[in-house]
Amino acid sequence: MMGIAMGAAAVFLSKDENREKTKKAIDETVEKAKSLKDQVEKDPEKVKELAESKIKSVAEEAKKKLSRMVKSAGKENTKS
Repeated sequence: MMGIAMGAAAVFLSKDENREKTKKAIDETVEKAKSLKDQVEKDPEKVKELAESKIKSVAEEAKKKLSRMVKSAGKENTKS
């Protein structure tokens, strides 16, 4: 499995445009991590509250989507 993954990465990174996209994504991620680190150092409690809020929001959205999927699947089963 590791060999397959390494081969796929080599093929992907053999193109200049893919290397540039990968570098850009890494640079953006590093900047976001530095920004988050700075925010945590300034006000860790605020960052914690924001994270908890985001987690609750994502969980609620996932719950709604799952509910819609279950209802849809139930309708599909009754049609058969």
